Amino acid sequence: MTNTPALAATVLDAMSMALPCTTATPDERASEPCTRGDGLRELAILAPVLRAVLERAAASVGSSPVLAAAFVALTEAIHRQAGYGQLLAASRAVDAQVHAITEAPLAELNELLRDPVAFAAAPELPVDVPTRPGTTPLFRDDTDFLAGELNLTHFQAQHRVQSAENLVPHTGFNGSLVPPRFPLLGQVLDDAAADPKALATLARKFDNLAPSRDRMDDGEAGRALEAELAEAARTRNSQGTEKLLKDQAKRLDDATATRREAAEEMFVGAYYLGHTRKGYEYKVITTAEGHELLATAADILNSPRTRAGTAPAPVPEAGPPIPEWAIDQNTPVGERPLAGFTDLGQPPQLEPAVEMRPGESIEAALSRQRARRLHQLIIDSVRITTSPAEPGSPDAADGQMPLAPNFTMNVTITLETFMGQLDAAGITDHGEDISPASCRRIACNAGIIPSVLDGAGVPLELGRTRRYFNRAQRRAIAVRDKGCANPGCTMPPNRCEAHHVDAWNLGGRTDVSRGCLLCPMCHQAYHAGRFRIEMIRGRPYVILPASRDPLQLPRLNWIFHPAAEPQRAA
Repeated sequence: MTNTPALAATVLDAMSMALPCTTATPDERASEPCTRGDGLRELAILAPVLRAVLERAAASVGSSPVLAAAFVALTEAIHRQAGYGQLLAASRAVDAQVHAITEAPLAELNELLRDPVAFAAAPELPVDVPTRPGTTPLFRDDTDFLAGELNLTHFQAQHRVQSAENLVPHTGFNGSLVPPRFPLLGQVLDDAAADPKALATLARKFDNLAPSRDRMDDGEAGRALEAELAEAARTRNSQGTEKLLKDQAKRLDDATATRREAAEEMFVGAYYLGHTRKGYEYKVITTAEGHELLATAADILNSPRTRAGTAPAPVPEAGPPIPEWAIDQNTPVGERPLAGFTDLGQPPQLEPAVEMRPGESIEAALSRQRARRLHQLIIDSVRITTSPAEPGSPDAADGQMPLAPNFTMNVTITLETFMGQLDAAGITDHGEDISPASCRRIACNAGIIPSVLDGAGVPLELGRTRRYFNRAQRRAIAVRDKGCANPGCTMPPNRCEAHHVDAWNLGGRTDVSRGCLLCPMCHQAYHAGRFRIEMIRGRPYVILPASRDPLQLPRLNWIFHPAAEPQRAA
């Protein structure tokens, strides 16, 4: 951060003047630094000052939500500045070849640093002592120094050094300024607009796309991808930027899904691993198509909004009697409430066969129940497909009962891909890539529906208008939205509801072009007025509240549309 606000500069000057100094007069102190490392002395005294300020700030919050929100935001800003400082320090350490430090000054320095106040008040700091010729240095390289002095693993220290090179400018061997490898992402770090650790990881993963970026005709496309990623880092969470990275990798190499499927096909199967204390273990390796079918089946089996996932309603039990002081004396005795008055809510229900294990959380038990249900579906499917049909039944001639699909799988592809004119991968409802050949092959499967889009990504067939969206319309909306429309929400289509953008009771149409997907929680938030929806070129864009987006830009959900940019204000 190069620009220091006037108030901050005043505080900085006051703090500098308060530090002990060997310069004789105040006038001399104002004209030149006290001694070497003056900025480091200020940094040393800042640590205990910051701790005291944090505790004072926490005590002043009290029960005020406004002050609590301010405290959260300000401490996050401090965290981001500290993360920037870590990478800046790593960059300067590499520039100074810190691994060449010798034993005597390092020991003296570490002794001073045990007490930051003593370090700030020290009249002189240790002097650099060059390594004598023929002497083995204390550290192999700068990464080894960071790992040893900061108690980091080798990989943590290496990540910090590489991240500094990616995001922070440094000094070259001839003294010239060398910009970071990714200057646009580095600017996000400099602006403290994103979490530094997440940004460093993002830069490393973006660097892994280098072979694909190198195949481009010029550097403009690579800079455009970095600009796209930098904007996402400013406005999205880490999951949203991960989705964008995956989308960028696919755009750079449309044949990725085809190559991946060819490699996976060699290992597809169910392998018996043996009998252990847990039971008979099998390892199942499947393709994106199989994963989609299993994931969809698990969602259906465990969603309380489907028949398969609905557990029997629990029989209400009588709770403790309501206190006498809380009873309205005019209420008849038989109508006075018992259960519910002191009920704090029912936990998620487990099946009788799934008992809680000692020390197990309800989340772990529900996950185990989800796995049991999917396992039972697989076993039942095998039993149906391998059982002979009853004599005299229509299936007797075939010798077995074919397994009819009880759910469908949507695969989104472009019309050109469907017609064999392009080699772009299809996308399943759960965001998995499927090769063009697989898209065309599974179109023949009665349980799998290919949804073909036009050039603008809008479903070609929209269904008909009625009070409630019918199945065809819901499928078309799901293909277009891919999940909940609220930016940042990860709820897939099968967990969402079809929402009228224009209220039906106020004359709204039940058309695909005026409907969108919202999960139950986001649906409630919408009706509570927490965001607005605007249809732009047939797609639902959400305008977040000013507290989250001061610019009030219409945005697609970046989880399901990672490459989509916000619509600029007119």
